[in-house]
Amino acid sequence: MKHIASITTLTLVAAAGFADAAAPAAAPASAWSQSANLAFTSDYIWRGISQNAGHTAVQGGFDIAHTSGLSAGVWASNVTNTTTAAANLEVDLYANYGFKVAGIDASVGYIAYSYEGSSADNFSEVNVGATVFGINAKVSKNISAGNDYYYELAYNYNVPAVKDLVLGLHYGFADKATTTEDYSVALTYPVAGFAATVSYSNTPGNFVTGSDSTTAISLKKTF
Repeated sequence: MKHIASITTLTLVAAAGFADAAAPAAAPASAWSQSANLAFTSDYIWRGISQNAGHTAVQGGFDIAHTSGLSAGVWASNVTNTTTAAANLEVDLYANYGFKVAGIDASVGYIAYSYEGSSADNFSEVNVGATVFGINAKVSKNISAGNDYYYELAYNYNVPAVKDLVLGLHYGFADKATTTEDYSVALTYPVAGFAATVSYSNTPGNFVTGSDSTTAISLKKTF
C-alpha cells in the first residue's frame, strides 16, 4: 500500500508540473494606459476668463499615456464667449511628452483649440513646463501670433487637517498686445465618487463679465 501511495504521489506531482509547463505564460503588462473624464461646472473658466458667459458647462475628455512619457488626448466643452460668438462647442486636441532633467520633472507639449462654427477663432499653442518642489511652472506660445505668450505657476497642497482636501493655487500672466494677469484659489474634495471643486478666479479687466472675479463650482468624474 505504501508503494502504491508513493507512485500515486509521484504521478500527481508530475502531472502538476506538466500542467504548469503547458499553461500559457501571462501576457506582459501593456505599456499603454487610458482614462476618460466627465465634468459639470457652473462656469467654464480659462485663464481667469469665463468662456461660457457665466453659464453652466458640460465637459469631457479621453486620454492615453505610454510608459515612455508620451501622452495624448481630446477634450470638449460647450462655450458661449463674446470672442467666439458663432461657436457653441470647443474641442481641444493635445499631445505631451514628459521626461526628467537632473531629477526635475519636465515636459513639452502641443495643443490645438478649435471652435465649431467659428474656425477663425481656432489657434494652436506649444508649451514647455517643469515641476520643482511641487510648483509647476509652464510657458505657452501661440503658434500663429508673433508675441503671444502665457506664463503660469501652479501648486497643489494637501491640507493635513482634512483628509483628501486639496488646495490649488494658480497665477498666470499673458504677455501679448494687451497684457493681463489672473490668479485663482480652489478647494477640491471627493464627494460621492466625484471630485468637487469650488474655485475663485480674479482677472483685472475681465472683458466678458465686466467683473474682476468669478466663482465656479464643478463636479468631475475620472474613469
